Amino acid sequence: MASNNRIAKRHPSVLLLAHREDDVQGVAELIAEQTDDFRCLIVRKTALDDIQQLAPKVLLFALSDVKKSICLYNLLIKENRLIKNHYSVLLCSNKESGVAFKCCLKNLFDSYFVYQPLYEKFRLQLIVYDGLKQFANSDTYIESLDAIVQNQNEELNDLIETGLSYKTSLVDEIIKHKEEVNSINQNILSQLPDSMHKQLMSELNESHIQPLLNALESSISEKLMGLVDGLKQSQNLNSQLISQLQQPLQSRQSIQNEVTTSNNFLNNGSSTQQSILLVEDNHIYREMISDVLSNVGYEIEQVDDGLAAIKKIKLTQYDLIVMDLFLPNLDGLNTTKHIRNVGKNIKTPVIALTGNKNKQLVKKWAEHGLDGYILKPSTKQEILAVVNKAIGHQL
Repeated sequence: MASNNRIAKRHPSVLLLAHREDDVQGVAELIAEQTDDFRCLIVRKTALDDIQQLAPKVLLFALSDVKKSICLYNLLIKENRLIKNHYSVLLCSNKESGVAFKCCLKNLFDSYFVYQPLYEKFRLQLIVYDGLKQFANSDTYIESLDAIVQNQNEELNDLIETGLSYKTSLVDEIIKHKEEVNSINQNILSQLPDSMHKQLMSELNESHIQPLLNALESSISEKLMGLVDGLKQSQNLNSQLISQLQQPLQSRQSIQNEVTTSNNFLNNGSSTQQSILLVEDNHIYREMISDVLSNVGYEIEQVDDGLAAIKKIKLTQYDLIVMDLFLPNLDGLNTTKHIRNVGKNIKTPVIALTGNKNKQLVKKWAEHGLDGYILKPSTKQEILAVVNKAIGHQL
């Protein structure tokens, strides 16, 4: 009972939820730098009551895995344990960032942050600030953030302030010149006879204004039609994402397999569609490359590590394999060696994805059976040029 009273007396604006304090020590230190109005709560049997009594405005969920964080948040909402106006943040490991991204995409959580490993420290403080600024009296948090940044690099801060002053002066100068031009135009028009004024405005409308409006209308129409087409094409994908978020995490892989199988069945009738196996552990970069290639007609299958790729190549013949060199479980080079010795893809071209721009090192990697490489980051045109060239060798 004493513990409950102690909890009820304190209402921190920011509450960090975790199973073990050691797991979130770095996160806790960062937020503590930002605000004193903060507390870390270790989740136990009384967690629901404790959270309700603390009544935080910003909640950071950093349980041992994303599934547990989602379950706790759902339970808090279901039992009406939270204040209506709150800001929720899902903290996750790098390997679970894809699921966290989907949770935010569907507005289950307001934001997410990868804290294992803890890289983008300032981004976490910005996320907390975004949550706090939705409530009154956020000036204190702005000042604390500004103090943290000021301590990093005074010379850089001076450059930023100088740049801002230059930008302000430039904007003021542009506005001043616009006002002068408008004033001159008004004086000229006011001195013209009414008939000439009307004729001039009619000619100006016919020769300049109307063509611009027509071109603008045509451009907007084309973009709207393209947007409608894109929304129609993504309708099935959105339905699948919603379905996956509503299912338990352990069943999502089976759902993805069913979707892949269904897509393969639908594409069996097309003899010209070429298949590509994309092996990349970075979810966002993998989706980006997949979109680039699928939009020009390639059939894409995705996996996120070397062992999963080996399982695929034993069962399926691909026209091309695009693979990151640094993968979990089995790296790209050893996976390539395996491809060249076993399975249906011994002669299938393999393109490496790499962020290393050392050409000598890339050439050395090529000796292991690689047929090309794509540097990270690359433009759409650069990606397609390498892929089309590699597949062209097989035609």
